[in-house]
Amino acid sequence: MDTNQLKSFVAVAHQGNLTQASERLCLSQPAVSAQIKALEGELGVALFTRTSSGMVLTRAGETLLPEVEVFLRHKHKLEHFAKTLAENYAEEIKLGLIHPVDSDKLAAVTAMIDRTAPKTQLHIQYGMSGEILSRIQHKTLHGGFFLGYPEQRGIHALFLQDIAYSLICPQQEYDTIQQNLPLTLENYIWIEMSGVSGSNKHLQKFWRANRLSPKRQIWCDYPQTIIDLVANGIGVAMVPSNKAETAIGEGRPIAVIEKYRQTMPLHFIYAHECEDHPGLQLLKQCVETIWQIG
Repeated sequence: MDTNQLKSFVAVAHQGNLTQASERLCLSQPAVSAQIKALEGELGVALFTRTSSGMVLTRAGETLLPEVEVFLRHKHKLEHFAKTLAENYAEEIKLGLIHPVDSDKLAAVTAMIDRTAPKTQLHIQYGMSGEILSRIQHKTLHGGFFLGYPEQRGIHALFLQDIAYSLICPQQEYDTIQQNLPLTLENYIWIEMSGVSGSNKHLQKFWRANRLSPKRQIWCDYPQTIIDLVANGIGVAMVPSNKAETAIGEGRPIAVIEKYRQTMPLHFIYAHECEDHPGLQLLKQCVETIWQIG
C-alpha cells in the first residue's frame, strides 16, 4: 500500500461519498475508486460497502481507519519538521474567520500570537462556515471558526460560545407582522446568506420548525448589507443580535421580533490529522485562552 491509497481511503471514509472525496483530493472519481480497489486488493478485505446513498465502512474499514489516521498524523508532523530545517523558515498560521466572531476577541487572539511567537506569520482568511470547513479539509487552513455543528469525520470541534441571533424587519412593518405570527412572515422577502453559511442551515431549520415556506428570497453574503436591505424595507432577516442592536442604536429603521430570538453555537474547528502541527497548537491555545475554555 502507498500513501496516496491511504489518503484516498481516509477521504472516502470521512466524506462517505466518492465524488466529495475526489473533490477534496483534487483527483478524478475513477482515480480515487481505483486506489480504493487497489488497497482492498492488497489487503484482501473489503473496506467499504457501496450503497445508493454513498460509501459505508465495513467492520474491517472501521478497524483500519484510526490506524491510518495516526499514520497520516505522524507523516504530516514529519513533513512539517522537515520544512523547519530550512535556514529561512518562518512559521505560518492560516486561520479561517466568519463574520459572527467578535472582533475584540479576534484582536486578542492576534495579539497573543504576536507576543508568544513574534516571528510567526498569521494569515486570516474570511469565508462562510462551509467554506472554512472545506479549506481545512483541503489543508489550506490550519483551523477556523464554524457556526453550527460540523458532522464530518476527521474534524475536531471545540465549542466556544452561543451566538445570539435576532429576526429583524423594517420598522414600518413591525405591527403588521405581529398580527398573525408566524404566517405573516411568509408574505415577506427573506434576505439570507448563501447555503454554505452556518446561519443559512439554521434558518432552514427555523422555517421547518415554524412551518414556513417563504415564497421569495434574496441571497447576500455581506452582513451589513443584509441589515441595510431590511432598513430600506426590502424584507426580513435573521442577523446576529449585537449587530441588530448596534443598528437600532444608530437610529436605523429596523425592529426586532422578540418571539424569534435564536442562538447558534460557535466552534473552533481543525483537522484531526493536523493536530500536532505547532502552528495549530499555538492557535488552539490562544483561542482557548481568549474564550476561557477549560
